[in-house]
Amino acid sequence: MKRILVPVDGSEFAERAIGPALALAARHDAELHLVSVVSNVPPLPVAFADDELIGRWVEEDEARVRQYTDRVAAESAERAEGVEVRTHVLVGRVSPKIQELAQELEADLVVLTTHGRGAASRAILGSIADQLLRRLDRALLLLPCPENDGELPGIDSIRHVLVPLDGSQAAERALEALPTIVAPDRGARLTLACVVEEGFPIPSVYLPDQISEERFRELQEKKAHEYLDRVAEGARAHGFRLVEPRVITAADPARGLLHLSRDSGVEMIALSTHGRGGASRLLLGSVAGKLLAAAHIPVFVTRRPANERE
Repeated sequence: MKRILVPVDGSEFAERAIGPALALAARHDAELHLVSVVSNVPPLPVAFADDELIGRWVEEDEARVRQYTDRVAAESAERAEGVEVRTHVLVGRVSPKIQELAQELEADLVVLTTHGRGAASRAILGSIADQLLRRLDRALLLLPCPENDGELPGIDSIRHVLVPLDGSQAAERALEALPTIVAPDRGARLTLACVVEEGFPIPSVYLPDQISEERFRELQEKKAHEYLDRVAEGARAHGFRLVEPRVITAADPARGLLHLSRDSGVEMIALSTHGRGGASRLLLGSVAGKLLAAAHIPVFVTRRPANERE
């Protein structure tokens, strides 16, 4: 990694993403970029004023935000000596501006918390996380804040990662990118999961040689096991020594993965938002949003470039 981007909005919630981002920046000798976005839509009382007053309001708000980001950058630089911290203050709609900056910087990773609201930029990071998940073509590390306002777990302390797979190379991109977040040489354990959906429809019940739904599911599970065993060998070749393939059956893939993560003590979920394969018929693009909404642990999301073929 060369550049890591963290959106901040004046809230302590948003600033909690800085610690994990600093740890990754120090590990990779990367730059840390902090961005805060000032809304160009003034509050209702100012909205009915003349253009001069509206312009002055935006300028004053921008000055406050710039002062805030400079302070946070100075504090961040003190926390991680040797990490270069830069700031960006933009005016406009939050999600599009973050996307534009990420592309302009060629950021390798965007790190943000999924809750938080601050007066500095009037951004609700929890709501823009879903927009970035759907539109941003950069890797995302999404950190849900604890309900009790406790500290986020250190990124270097993560030892168990769940990687949902669906039989496609696009889905396996998460495995390729994972070592940038979780170093294989630190004893990280991987659980590779493939979901076989319950109640898979039989093409026709009238064919003489029609197999039963149960037999069909058994064949799907066997195929999924064979696929995961192949992928597990590749993961071990990349340095991950503790790799466990898991095939689960669930009516709702996202819910099945969440249950697996909680029952197995998983500390992070890593997945790609594109990919469709025959092994489990799991559409990771549709599952990612559900995992983001319900997961109580960090979610690392990689994206398949738009110009890359299936």
